[in-house]
Order: sequence, then structure tokens, then C-alpha cells
Amino acid sequence: MKAIGMIMVLAPLALVAKPVIDDAHDRVQTTLDPMMDRIGTLVPRSAKEIGPSHLALGCEMLPREYGDFENFKEYMPPLGIARVRLHAGWAKLEPEPGKWDFAWLDRQVNWLIENGMEPLLETSYGNPIYPGAGGASLSDGMPQGEEALAAWDRYVEQLARRYPQVKNWACWNEPNNIDANTPEIVVDNNIRTARIIKKYIPDAKIGMLTLGTRNMNAFTEACLKLFKEKDAISLFTWIIYHDYCPNPDICYSLRVDEWVKIVRKYAPELKIWNGESGATSDPHFSAGISSMKWNSELTQAKWNARRLVADLGHGFESLVFTMYDPCYDYPERYCHHIPAYWVRTRPDRFMKRMGLVKCNDRLEVTKVKPAYYTVQNLATLFDATIVPKKVYKRIAPGASADGLVIYTFRQEGTDIPLIAFWDASKPPMNDNTVRRTSLEVFKAEIKEPVWIDLVTGAIYRIPERMVINQRNGKMFEDVPYYDAPVVITDKSLVMKEK
Repeated sequence: MKAIGMIMVLAPLALVAKPVIDDAHDRVQTTLDPMMDRIGTLVPRSAKEIGPSHLALGCEMLPREYGDFENFKEYMPPLGIARVRLHAGWAKLEPEPGKWDFAWLDRQVNWLIENGMEPLLETSYGNPIYPGAGGASLSDGMPQGEEALAAWDRYVEQLARRYPQVKNWACWNEPNNIDANTPEIVVDNNIRTARIIKKYIPDAKIGMLTLGTRNMNAFTEACLKLFKEKDAISLFTWIIYHDYCPNPDICYSLRVDEWVKIVRKYAPELKIWNGESGATSDPHFSAGISSMKWNSELTQAKWNARRLVADLGHGFESLVFTMYDPCYDYPERYCHHIPAYWVRTRPDRFMKRMGLVKCNDRLEVTKVKPAYYTVQNLATLFDATIVPKKVYKRIAPGASADGLVIYTFRQEGTDIPLIAFWDASKPPMNDNTVRRTSLEVFKAEIKEPVWIDLVTGAIYRIPERMVINQRNGKMFEDVPYYDAPVVITDKSLVMKEK
């Protein structure tokens, strides 16, 4: 400390804003009443405590400055998801030929790793400073031509050499959105990108394709044929798709089940990853998923829970889109028929309310949404020790179960099951109407059965009157369910004795 005349000069203190996260047992309140005794609430675990799992968190679009990483980063570790998807952003990294600015991406990558998280770097998108090098945004063309491809290769090499600590990678985001990106162009881009990454990071895990739903099945088959002809499938760990349906449960029969058959035909070794999916907390008329008048913070929480659990139940990895509310530019490109008062506070921007935390158009966090806590509950419960298992669940004969879906899991090394179920007959709604059914569970270790609402994290004791012990398992009679996932499991899995 130095005294200059009568003025004391003090070294500035580094102040880190604490995230405003509710940890009370009633942090999420709804009108749901299953008419059972509540005995607790899921206790969240951080990303460091949980470690790697089959869930991932979206943190995209930052190169286009739709959000500010510094403003919301502290909310990520408590969520409990370790793997975080980032867009690398060639146009932001190389604003002029040969001049690189990695400072902003260094901060993101290093902060995630320092806080026990795993960045996944996606190389999207192109860079208009080079002729033919593609656009810098979604649904743009991919680099083509000798000069552009050489520049792309240099860019990917820069990334791989700078971030050897990053082990998870993906290629171009949703290339099939436009006809200009043919299967031949996409496959070439994916292969050349993967080979450069593997040259510098031999143990890198890389996702191929990262497709949107437009013509997804036919496009995938055309691409996989080319990958196979070029003997390049072994470069990749995942095949990635994105899916948004107003009713998240119909996407499987609508296109994903058939898509999986195509993948298994050509590349059975690839892991399947739903690499981007989520719902909005307000309607804003930019796409089917966001155009429903019933969109609310409650339906967002329900939708995200249904999608994540169903993906895990299918044996897929799953990413929730997105951590923050992105503030989009070019509203005329991304939205149609938007009432100006509804989502805009500036004529050149609009807020797409897909975040787990709510943001304003100054990119500041204004609140934590219920969906944050719902995803936190999921991350805590469905860690890497919970694996899908579909052999010992059955709806009891004669039970009323219209629209009921059931996914069964178990904890590795034990016979403790998790039976997740909900009403999937329509998109999630803003009421919490309870229906009832009966379930038979076989060969399962359930000594003290509990019923968990994933939206709130509330844990209820299943009363003895609802449980009939059988020779090979248990019958649960008159079990409540509604249009968001609930779970039956053993109390020991979620409530530790003190």
C-alpha cells in the first residue's frame, strides 16, 4: 500500500458474483398433489461431485455474442452436468487473415476445466474473410475451393494445437439445413476436420454430422455410405442429431427409431447423441417447439425432463439446449410473425427463451427458471452409475394407462431400479392433473419404495396400501402419474441415513 500525499491507494479486490441459486427444499412449487406423504427433496450435486455422465449442457452461440459467458458461468457447476458444448467460432477467432484472437475462447475452456467440467468444442462455422469459406452463422454454406479449404484446415489445426486438453469435439452444426451442403461436402468436411484433430489429439472423441431434422434419415444414409466407402467411420465416437418436437415423446416413432436403424446398418459402433434439444419458457413463434401458446416456465421444465429421460432410456446421450437465453440478431431471419412487444426490447434483437437461466438483452442473468432445478434434479439422479434396463417392467393387466410411457433403469452393481414414467399423450401442459395406474416390477431391490417428482425434486413415501409383495417383485397399485416424469425407486438411492 502506498500513500500519495493524503490519498491512500488500495489494491482492488477481485469480486466474484455469487450465483443466486435457491437450495431450499421447496425451491420449485407447483400445484401437483400425488396424495402421499412428502419425506424429502433431492439434494443437488455439483458437476465435480457427479463427474462425467450421459448428459450435456448447451453453451453455444457465444462467438456470435448472443450471450456473455462471464455473466452466467457460475450457474453451471451447481447444475451437475460436467460436459459443456461450446462453439469455437472461426470468424471471431480469425477476424483478419493470419491474425488470431483466442483470449475469449481460452477463458471459456480454461474456466470450465478448472471447475471440473469438460468442454466439447464444435468447429462451427465458416469465415467470410476468405473467398468461399462459408458463412459465420447457422444454415450457412460450408467452405469450398482450394483457398477456403486450406484456410479451414489451418483453423482446425490452430484449435487442436491450442487445446490438447479438450478431448470432446464435434464438426459443423446442422449442415443439412440447406441444399448447398451436399452429403459429399459434409462428409469431406467431417473427415478432414477429424483427421486434423486426431493428428494432434490422438485420444480425442469426435462427433460426426450433427444433423438437424430436415431430411435427416435420407441425408444420414447418404453420408454413412460415403464414410464407409472412405473407411473413415473409425475416426468418430458419436453420431449426433438434433430434434425438437412440441410433444417430445413422438420424435422417436416419427423419425428417430428409423434413423437409428440406418445408423446401426452402417455404423453399429457409433454412440448416438441427441446433441441439442430444449423448450422455450415463452412462446415466440420462431419454430414449432416455440410457437405453442401454452409455452411457460412450467412446460419448459416438463418438456426438458421428458426429453432427457426418454433419451437416456433409449440408451442415447442427451444435451439440454441451452444454459442461457440467447439474444439473437437478425430477427427477420430467425423469426416470423413476432409481435414486437412480445419478445423484443430493441428492433434488431429478440430474446429466445430457451435458457435455464433468464437473461435480458444486456446479456445479464435476471433469474433462475424452474427448468434449471428440474435439470439439476435429473443430473443428480441419473449419474453415470444409472443405466437403462428394459426387462422387468410391465403395466399390470387391466390397469388404465392411456398415453403412459415407461423407461426402466438400474444402478450398476445392484438390483436397485429406477422406473420413470409419465403421460406422453400430448405436449406438457400447465395443469398438473394426476392419473393413476398399476405397475408390476420384477427382480428388483426395493425395500422402502419412494415416488419422486423430477420437476420439483420432491420425494414421497409410497404407502403400504399401494404395495403388494409378490414372489418375483412388487405390484404397485393406484400409482399417481402426470405429464412430467416421476420415478419409483428405493429410498436408499436418494436419501442417505445421517
